[in-house]
Amino acid sequence: MRKQRDGEDTRERVLSAAGELFARNGFAGTSLAAISKQCGISDGLILHHFQTKEALYRQVLDEMSGRYAQALVQAHDSAGSPAEAMQATLVAAFDFWKHDTTYQRISQWAALEGRTELSRQEAGLTARLAQEVEKLQKQGLVDKRYAPVVFLTLIIGPIQFWLRYRDQFRASLALSEPPEAMDELFLEQLNRLVKEMSQKSFS
Repeated sequence: MRKQRDGEDTRERVLSAAGELFARNGFAGTSLAAISKQCGISDGLILHHFQTKEALYRQVLDEMSGRYAQALVQAHDSAGSPAEAMQATLVAAFDFWKHDTTYQRISQWAALEGRTELSRQEAGLTARLAQEVEKLQKQGLVDKRYAPVVFLTLIIGPIQFWLRYRDQFRASLALSEPPEAMDELFLEQLNRLVKEMSQKSFS
């Protein structure tokens, strides 16, 4: 059992260090030597657990996308009604992208480097959520005017755009509101927009 715990601790330390460096420097700009230095674990032991840098990168993505999916599912399942589930999922997505800056940065680096692993995983999650939206549409609980995947994209896309450029908006427009107040306003108005898009169902 001790050996297993040590192995799990080693993997967690490597994944954490690798995530930080992939977020800072991208896949191409991160070496196994740099990961080894960051976590204090030898290159050889890293390769023993993950075989290649490519495999380690995929493990980092799997771990991040798993946490993202779990946050959305927990928010959805804890809600009492379709309308509450929509709002809870929206808030969970916003909170995850806001606080997990490693995910944000790796996602941006992946786009710059032309790596599609993360976008495929995110698309798979969105497709599963779209299936849930379609079920609710068939039950008359979600407005059928919108294609499920488009409906979800219209929610998730603005969140990522807002978090990426909010501080630049503050500076360019000389806004005095603190970031937290701006985030609260954004969420309030995005939720209002979602309700208006679904008003035939939830009115």
